[in-house]
Amino acid sequence: MPEVWLRTNRRAYFVMMILPAGVLLLLLAGLAWSLASGRYWGISTAFTIAALGALWLLVGLYHASLLPRIAHESGELLVYLRPGPPTRVPIDIVEVFFLGQGASELPKLAGREPETQNIVVRLAESATEWKHRDMPPAIGHWCESYITLRGSWCEPITPELMQHMNQRLIEVHRERRATKQQAETAS
Repeated sequence: MPEVWLRTNRRAYFVMMILPAGVLLLLLAGLAWSLASGRYWGISTAFTIAALGALWLLVGLYHASLLPRIAHESGELLVYLRPGPPTRVPIDIVEVFFLGQGASELPKLAGREPETQNIVVRLAESATEWKHRDMPPAIGHWCESYITLRGSWCEPITPELMQHMNQRLIEVHRERRATKQQAETAS
C-alpha cells in the first residue's frame, strides 16, 4: 500500500462533479417520465444511455479525487500526473521537494492570470532518462529534471507539508542506504 505524501485537491474534483451530477438527475427525471408514459421506448433508451454516460463521468471524477498526487512505495516515488497508473520514479534519484510559484492555468481574473503555489520535485541531473515526461499542462509540467505540480490541483501547501515531505524523503534515503550497507557486509 503506497504511503501518501501529497494528496489531491478533492474540493476541485467535487466542484467538477456538480455538472455531471445535475445532468444525471435531469436524465433520471426524463427517464422516469418516459417510462411512466409508457409509449416512448426510444426516448427511454436514449435517457438510459445518456444517464449511464453521466454516471460513468461522475464515478471517474470521484475515483480521481481519491488518488494522491505523490506517494511512496517500495523504493519508488509514485507521481500521479495523468489518468491511469502513476509514473514510478526511483526514489534514489529524487533529491528534494521545494516550494515554487507560477501560473495556475485557471481562467483569468480581472485580466490577470491567477498564480498558485507549486510543489517542485528536483531529480538528479545524472538520471537523463528522467529529464522529461509529457503531462497535462493544467496539472503541472516535467522538464529538465524538475517536476512541477500546480498547487491548485494539490491539497493546501503549507510549510509543515513541505517539511514533512522532505523529512520522509531523507528517512527513506537513509533506510535504503542502511539496507544496502547491510547487504554488502553480509556478502
